[in-house]
Amino acid sequence: MPKRLNSWKEIAAYLGREVRTVQRWGAERELPVHRLPGGDRPRVYALASELDAWLSASPVEERAPTSIAVLPFVNLCGHKENEYFSDGLADEIINALTRIPGLRVSARTSAFAFRGKEQDVREIGERLGVTTLLEGSVRREANRVRISAQLVSAEDGYHLWSESYERELSDIFAIQDELARSIARALRVRLVPGPLVERMTEDLEAYDLWLKGRCLGLLYTPEGIGAARECFEAAMARDPCFPLPYVSIAELLFGAAELLQLSAAEARRARQIVLKALELNERLGEAHALLGTLEGVMEYDWDSAERAFERAFELTPGSSTVLARHALSFLVPKRRIAEALEEMRHATALDPLSPFLHTALGLTWVVAREYQRAEAECRLAIELAPGLWWPHWMLCTALAFDGKAEEAIAEALLARKIGGAPGPPAALCCLYGLLGRAAEALQCFEQVLDFARTTAIPPLGMAWACIGVKDERVFEWLDKAINARDPSVANLASMPIYDGIRDDPRFHTLLARMHLA
Repeated sequence: MPKRLNSWKEIAAYLGREVRTVQRWGAERELPVHRLPGGDRPRVYALASELDAWLSASPVEERAPTSIAVLPFVNLCGHKENEYFSDGLADEIINALTRIPGLRVSARTSAFAFRGKEQDVREIGERLGVTTLLEGSVRREANRVRISAQLVSAEDGYHLWSESYERELSDIFAIQDELARSIARALRVRLVPGPLVERMTEDLEAYDLWLKGRCLGLLYTPEGIGAARECFEAAMARDPCFPLPYVSIAELLFGAAELLQLSAAEARRARQIVLKALELNERLGEAHALLGTLEGVMEYDWDSAERAFERAFELTPGSSTVLARHALSFLVPKRRIAEALEEMRHATALDPLSPFLHTALGLTWVVAREYQRAEAECRLAIELAPGLWWPHWMLCTALAFDGKAEEAIAEALLARKIGGAPGPPAALCCLYGLLGRAAEALQCFEQVLDFARTTAIPPLGMAWACIGVKDERVFEWLDKAINARDPSVANLASMPIYDGIRDDPRFHTLLARMHLA
């Protein structure tokens, strides 16, 4: 009998690659992997002889997969307030295309960065790293919609394919699926069984509210997030069986907790909400990825997290969101840093103009103790979005561990000035302590204690302040942060901020509580 390899891990070991790389080859390069039905997690096997033949015919060097960017569709309705509909349509096409194995799809953040800019398609293709662009327009009048789309080569600007669709608005989901399939056929990529776009609601008003809410939420302002939540809740009220608003609400709750705008206790409700969405429709890849994040960093159930991420990759192999969530919320806490770096680089290649992903890659370089590379990613994120505080804060972290004290402090103060950066003086106290500036750290610590008399400080913030002055109560506050399910405490095992207490037995007790020992 030929040698049989009975898991992704065995296949990866045989090929001498990381598991995620081999899974990506299975999706993008037709690696001969066989799947077995049944069970909660996908079961796979491969025959060594087939892998050897594949290697002989397909050198290990990466071949560029077929790639596409979907540019924002032009709104021909005459009213800018209807732009959310044309944006939503383009976004749905992006989501549909990410379900096709072997097709590399630029993420929305990067593709939409060219809205309203007169740039040659070859320049856009070069910046996004894609060979093909999809351009389109939408005209919505009463109960009818007309959509025109065309594929353009980013290498020479020639048109490859074009089509127009004019239907009743009630056919919008069928149009999206037909358009995505036409694109796949034009690009000659292999289609997956089943629809690429599903009709998830019969209530078009609920669908419209969800599109509007998603557009508002992408503003990343408290006002925009509040308005988005109202839209999602209104959509759920109109159609309680429509799963997408549930996913969007859960994303808002967890995102607010990550940015310190909402307590972790409140954000834990996101898990039940996303479970409801998956009860309504199990085939939502990014919902499984969010569930994996919540199971891991907020429930410390890493086995359940792994199963959720495996399902997410199976459903949406080309999603930068799934890659980034898996890297940051599973691989980094589990200290699988080389794999996390590979996935974050892949995610950033799919969304090269995203300040969020460059900051996240910067964080991953920090946990890898590669501080100059982290600095470069954070500076790129700041160049893309100078008004966001978290790239400045991550840059401050990289600079501090690289010994650039004055630059680190300047970035920390700038992040606080922009608004939203961690804590009152608690994070500064930690920063001063890590830089060896004990007097300033002690002064900040006194300010933290004064502040805490009138305002609640998150336990993790108090732990950071204690690290700054080498206060033994750091373990008490870290224990409270674990109890509170602060999402950031899951990085206890990997972040260099904790290196000074890593050898203490109490630290290992804390890791054991999170099943990370």
